[in-house]
Amino acid sequence: MARVFAAAVLALALSAWALPALAASWGGITPGETLRRDVEARYGKPSRERTVTEEGRTAPEWTYVGDGAPRGMERIVVSFGLLRGNTFVPDLVRSVTLYPRPGVFRVKTVSEGWGKPDAIGTDEQTGRPAFRYDAKGLLVIFDRSGEWAEVMVLAPERPPGTR
Repeated sequence: MARVFAAAVLALALSAWALPALAASWGGITPGETLRRDVEARYGKPSRERTVTEEGRTAPEWTYVGDGAPRGMERIVVSFGLLRGNTFVPDLVRSVTLYPRPGVFRVKTVSEGWGKPDAIGTDEQTGRPAFRYDAKGLLVIFDRSGEWAEVMVLAPERPPGTR
């Protein structure tokens, strides 16, 4: 399951490198629009910061954890670095990975907030359900009971025809 989850998150995040600046927002952060200075102004310095190199491009990744995480979250990870046209912008939010506290995002909340998913899947080994919203740039992985979101990844929307 860890490999399947990691592959899904990586695929969604990597697909965001060259996509236009459109995405669902969360907590004042919109992948493809929000800059690093805006994240820092809203949430302060991260609990942890590291530099990530993917596809030959280097950009920061910030983690807010524990008391540094926004209310209702165990942690959030903000990845920066996105192509805008032919220009790589290292300070532009590429994706946001949310790790909500149990029960914060129940299936009903996700469905009412984002509508019907483009795809619904279940991991064969763990039985954990997942919703994928291609047009909204959202992947939601639920707990084993399927009642609440354990992980939510937001990235720029994928335009029609690029799925």
